[in-house]
Amino acid sequence: MPYRHGYRAVLLLLPLILLAFWPGYFGALRAAPLALHAHGLSATAWLVLLAVQLWSIHDRRVALHRTAGLALFAIVPLFAGASLAAVQGGIALFVARSDPFHTSFGARLALVDLLALVTFVALVRQALLARRQVRAHAAAMLATALLVLPPIIGRLFPAVPGFFDWEVARHSGFALSFQLAMLVSIGGALAMWRGRRDGGAFLVVAASLVLQAVAFDTVAASMAWESAAKALLTVTPALLFALGALAAAGALTEGWLRVPPRPRPRLGLA
Repeated sequence: MPYRHGYRAVLLLLPLILLAFWPGYFGALRAAPLALHAHGLSATAWLVLLAVQLWSIHDRRVALHRTAGLALFAIVPLFAGASLAAVQGGIALFVARSDPFHTSFGARLALVDLLALVTFVALVRQALLARRQVRAHAAAMLATALLVLPPIIGRLFPAVPGFFDWEVARHSGFALSFQLAMLVSIGGALAMWRGRRDGGAFLVVAASLVLQAVAFDTVAASMAWESAAKALLTVTPALLFALGALAAAGALTEGWLRVPPRPRPRLGLA
């Protein structure tokens, strides 16, 4: 099976997420809004499911792999809906000028997060389409984990002043650390691809990260995008969550149904 040690790499992301997001989230759980809790829990659930999927298939636990895989039809829509609600929360902080960080980067990060979300759902859909092609299926699933690298690396990058001081780090050098994190993550995605015929999913992630990096300093910094982002605030959080969840569920269902069922063997007469 491909990516034999992939589940170990995915599990390694969990303590890195805890460290990277401790100042801004885990260390202030009571102050975090519900949308952010849903976003964090669903993202963690996805990484755990991904690790289970990679481990179970390599350990020849095919029944567990197939059964656990069905959980993605719940986790991915939940993540999509929660992500949209979390993006809306960031835009609200931008509009309110609640703090220097969101005033400077709230709208710009909203577009980056939306691009990452679309890429994530597209990769999971592709994994469903390729579920009978072992290497392509595994690549599409594993590639989703690469999308979490930029926010982790960006928060831990030594170039950011105030390495463990969020109050300092979020006001100094964020744009630099963001682009450096994107550069490292793009390199990682290309290293995973390495021209593999069935590794196109990694190339998709690399292209998405390039688009996010470019958009951060161009479209996302424009007045036109700021106006478009503010329009999201006219939608109630519950409705936005439902729309995101339904759109993701629809994409996954379409991807699942496009693969015809295996033909049943005919019972012949001796």
